[in-house]
Amino acid sequence: MPVVLPRPLPGLGHRLFHYRPVLFVQVSGSQSHLAFDGLLDTGADETVFQERVAQSLGIDLTGAEERQIDLIGRPAPIRVRYAAVTLQITDGLRETYAWSAVVGFAATRLRYNLLGHGGFLEHFDIEFRGADRVAVVMPNAAFPGSRLALTPRP
Repeated sequence: MPVVLPRPLPGLGHRLFHYRPVLFVQVSGSQSHLAFDGLLDTGADETVFQERVAQSLGIDLTGAEERQIDLIGRPAPIRVRYAAVTLQITDGLRETYAWSAVVGFAATRLRYNLLGHGGFLEHFDIEFRGADRVAVVMPNAAFPGSRLALTPRP
């Protein structure tokens, strides 16, 4: 996903934009499912969505396990509550992967939903192809879910 920068960055050849590895992910609760963009974040220990995602899915976070976590760029830890969801990604052409994961829901605004190690990255081998501006995501031996083959359209 292209990101416009507030000022040119020397490390990027003084460009005013660059690309972030953002992936479309479907999140399902017990009542519904919605799709969101998520940043493939190798610096994030856990997968974290904004709390409004839980609300939109009808996930009740009352009594959920709660922790304070640190996020880069934040002056103080933020409150995160945890719940089990089903995550699903697809290439839209050939295959879809779905699995259950415990993810965090942050009580504060996030620039991106974070697809971190716990619940997401631990299950995939990812190749970042900078020149092509793509990330190739393939399930690894730790993947706990299922692969669903898509039916080709005529």
